[in-house]
Amino acid sequence: MKGLTKWPPLPSYRDVELGPDELTSAASGLPVKIDRLSSGWLPSRIRQIQSPGRWALDLSEFNCAFRAIGSFNPDSVALVAIQRACDSTICGIPLQDDMVVTIPAGTTVTATVHPGLIYAAAIVPGAIWAEIIQTVAAGAIAEQATDSPSAVRLAPSHAQAIRSRIEPMAGALAASVCSEVQPERPPMMLLEYLGALADAEAIATGLLPWTTGSAGRHLRQARAAEDFIRAHIREEIPIIRLCKEIGVSRRQLEYAFRAKFGISPLEFIRTLRLNEARRMLITARENGLSVTKVAMDVGVTHLGRFAASYRSLFGESPRETYLGSRKR
Repeated sequence: MKGLTKWPPLPSYRDVELGPDELTSAASGLPVKIDRLSSGWLPSRIRQIQSPGRWALDLSEFNCAFRAIGSFNPDSVALVAIQRACDSTICGIPLQDDMVVTIPAGTTVTATVHPGLIYAAAIVPGAIWAEIIQTVAAGAIAEQATDSPSAVRLAPSHAQAIRSRIEPMAGALAASVCSEVQPERPPMMLLEYLGALADAEAIATGLLPWTTGSAGRHLRQARAAEDFIRAHIREEIPIIRLCKEIGVSRRQLEYAFRAKFGISPLEFIRTLRLNEARRMLITARENGLSVTKVAMDVGVTHLGRFAASYRSLFGESPRETYLGSRKR
């Protein structure tokens, strides 16, 4: 058996196949002891994206039977989205397909894994998860988080929506994790995934109904959110921040934007950024601004996606707008 492992010293991404004796490092922030339960030799596939001590995303597919035990990071919470359970258990909880297991900070984790178990585990600071939960339950009395692991099975439609986010998110996080500057908070894409996960859990447990409030209330909420977005368009605006500022849940905010604008809050924010960028690009040359400076000034963090979205909305690239600015 190999020695226990801890967080890597630097942000990292790995996509590896591990044999049964190498699985002590299979869970980010959770060094474990492994006891084999069968003679199976097939390697397991482990993908890990880690920003040490801040956040991690583990995508795991196990192909052997084993028992694992370890002490979880005292400052982090793990949200484990089960795709295929195969009669496995975590912390004494019998797993089911489309189940989400929440493992609080400091938990002693035990797991019995059978071949075929597939899950995606997001590990984030406990304070971040508490903040997300508060936005889900805004305007309602939220159940207090417990100190014990808990599980809920999602409705099929919600489970599919969650599952569809995982691979694109993993790809984007893997591409960005090795940048020189790592923010203290988890990336927005991971926060949005966690928010969607919290929404789905709340609906599955009956904490949130499918829809809340009247059409008039939705319109007022959307207007208040729009005012805040326009005033802070040059800043990063995670949905959890927007919910907190307006005093609504993610679900309420989603309904409000769909009712007033016909698009999601995230799509609305992106569209406003693009329109603000276009206004600036039209006068950029006379104001001594570059395309990159304009993009950064409107809160864009990924220039490639910005250019593609800009062309899709306006039928020309940002550079074409910039070069044609003197002709207008």
